[in-house]
Amino acid sequence: MVGPVSEVKAVGVRVALDRKPILHGVDLAVAAGSWHAVLGPNGAGKSTLLRAVAGILPYRGEIHVGGRPVAGLPAKQRARLIAYVPQQPQLPGDMTVGEYVRLGRTPHLGYLGVEGKEDRAVADQALERLDLSGFAARRLGAMSGGERQRVVLARALAQQASVLLLDEPTTALDLGHQQQVLDLVDELRATEGLTVVSTLHDLSLAAQYADELTLLVAGEAVARGTALEVLTADRVAEHYGARVRVFDDGAGRPVVHLVRS
Repeated sequence: MVGPVSEVKAVGVRVALDRKPILHGVDLAVAAGSWHAVLGPNGAGKSTLLRAVAGILPYRGEIHVGGRPVAGLPAKQRARLIAYVPQQPQLPGDMTVGEYVRLGRTPHLGYLGVEGKEDRAVADQALERLDLSGFAARRLGAMSGGERQRVVLARALAQQASVLLLDEPTTALDLGHQQQVLDLVDELRATEGLTVVSTLHDLSLAAQYADELTLLVAGEAVARGTALEVLTADRVAEHYGARVRVFDDGAGRPVVHLVRS
């Protein structure tokens, strides 16, 4: 079970990296228990926004999670509230999968930092949910890119935070595991009230899973709303420089297809 259901709200967020402005006053409103996808072309600032919400980048403006300002939260309290899965995580190659996933329990450990029976059970459940139980004793250095991606997500699930930030969670996964991971996240969102904010390159996938979208372009939010409202052929052509057709999948969600010239 995750912690209390939490909403995410950002107002006027500005971030500069190496003195270069990346985000220019971005607003974000994610209802508790919903899935919000942040889209945009390369260099739009999507990952930067997630890192700011996670509290690992300095920013100007306001970011609140569960009504609490992210900037003022001690690291351990923030980790109980927010789990962040980066796009390219750095994993220690000599650590086992089981050991790494149990690190997700660190924010919940007492003063002595000793894992209990419940901590091991939560970690084991996360491994099972991501089809990794048989890899628990394997070294991370021996895992494929897709397997490592699932291990990082398993650690995040073991953290039992109420907000899950996913930066391109399907990049290294084959088609079947893409669906498995996204279905699992959607199940947790629906059954346990997990609030999800993700970046996704695949516009059709974002439309399938997210309740609402924000389209970032050059550090500014140029569109917000449902997938049908945001993913129009004209808007995709304008901001991605792509020729596309947008179809309704029959369930009210758009599917974006590239069109050959």
